[in-house]
This record gives sequence, structure tokens and C-alpha cells, in this order.
Amino acid sequence: MNPYQILNMPEDSDFDALKARYEQLKDEYGEKRFLPGDEGAQAASMLTELEFAWRIILEKKKQKDDEQKYGVGYGYVEQMVKEKKYDEAQERLDAIMDRDGEWHYYQALVYYKREWMNDCLTHLQEAVRLSPDNERYKDSLAKMQQVLGSDKVPPQDLKGEQGMQGSYATGNCLNTCCTTLCCMECMNLCCRC
Repeated sequence: MNPYQILNMPEDSDFDALKARYEQLKDEYGEKRFLPGDEGAQAASMLTELEFAWRIILEKKKQKDDEQKYGVGYGYVEQMVKEKKYDEAQERLDAIMDRDGEWHYYQALVYYKREWMNDCLTHLQEAVRLSPDNERYKDSLAKMQQVLGSDKVPPQDLKGEQGMQGSYATGNCLNTCCTTLCCMECMNLCCRC
């Protein structure tokens, strides 16, 4: 159901008016939920719906505020990556339903910053598949393939105007102790066979 219908307010209502209506209904349903029988059960149900609707309205407001601050599209994701707020960037990406080439590029960027190189590569490949004429995606994919295929590629070679914007890498897929230990364990298992 439309969250604005639950508040019985038009979608273009001022945020302060929406908040006042929310508070009013919250108090009303909050008192009635303790009534006996169906009336109390219905009020409790309406309170649950109201809280759900309010969360949606707050999320829409935050998104609108972010778009005004950072721009429409992937500006917010890019800003969160620059600020090393990868969870926030991921939340915004998760909220985008149209998973086009640009979406996969920015998903790759978040994975790259988290040093999840194989996931980054997968999303870069998908970005290129969906937008084969985009030079930025193709260049980033070529650089990532170069890094994953070599332990001699310096991280600064990944940077550039068309690469994974201002990123840094640690050289190859054995870039963390955990990954190295996992690879060593796999090699040990293979040798036992």
C-alpha cells in the first residue's frame, strides 16, 4: 500500500505536515491498541502499518536530500566510496532496481575498494557486456585483468581518468593474509589427493 495513503496525506505534502500526521496517528493507534477485542487488534495492526509507511517516507526523504546534496544517479555512491563509507554505498546500490552497465561498474568499484577482486572482475565483465561501447568500463576491466593476472602490476597503474577512479590495489589476488591462507589450504588439500 502507498505510505501516503496510510497517513491519508497527498504525496506532495510538506515533510513537517507528514511528520505531524504521523505523530497524531501514532498516538491515536498507540492508545487504542490496548482496547479489548477486534478494536485493539485493528489498532495494533494499523500502528504496524503506520511504522512501516513512516520508514518508507523517511527513506524517500533521505534519498531526495542525498540527491540534492550529491546529485542524481550514482553521485551519492561515488561520494560514499570517496568517504570510505562502503556500507552506505552498497545500500544505495541495493536500492537501485535497474541493474545496467553503470550499476555493475559502481558495484565493481565498491568491491574493488573492499579488495574483493574476483567480485570486482565479475561486475566489470558484466558492465562491459551490457555497455560494450563504454571505454571507461573496458579500460577498467583490462586493468583489473592485468592485476589479477600478474603479481608485478603496481597499484598506481590502476589509477587514471578512466580507471577505477582513484583506487588503490595491493597487486594480485593474494592481497590479504586471509586469501593467502585459503589458497595455501586449497593447495594442501590438492596435494593430499
